[in-house]
Amino acid sequence: MSRTLPAAREAFIGAMKRETSGAELTRLVAVLDGLIKWSVARPKVLAFHSADSAAGVLAFQSVESKTILWSVRVARGDAPKLELHVSSNPETRARIMETLNAHSRVALIEKDRLRIGFGALKNAAAFDAVIRLLGELTTVDNGRAPADGGRATATA
Repeated sequence: MSRTLPAAREAFIGAMKRETSGAELTRLVAVLDGLIKWSVARPKVLAFHSADSAAGVLAFQSVESKTILWSVRVARGDAPKLELHVSSNPETRARIMETLNAHSRVALIEKDRLRIGFGALKNAAAFDAVIRLLGELTTVDNGRAPADGGRATATA
């Protein structure tokens, strides 16, 4: 059964409430809403990933390739995190890792997943840098430049 974006958002916020409250929760919800707002404003390239997933996970995918571009997850005892899902292109990965590390307290190393905590994304400069990365990644279909220049439609 497919989920709706409002239902997934509410489930995500519910999961955040187990770990956070008060003004901090409000700031973290603002990060979530900013990511959602940016993504839904690009319906030709991004769509909510409506497939059932674990509670506390919300994701957006490429309309063309159906691959996940970004997801957010809440884990017990930890702040929510944004993960960027990109190809294994070493140059793209290195650039993303450099940007995330510039705005995060915990530095990523080569084999780490490309994640950044919502705590870091409360900072406007960090949020803007990640949004710029997402924008760049949507122009090359999730970090992979299509061999045909983007003319063919990939199957899921």
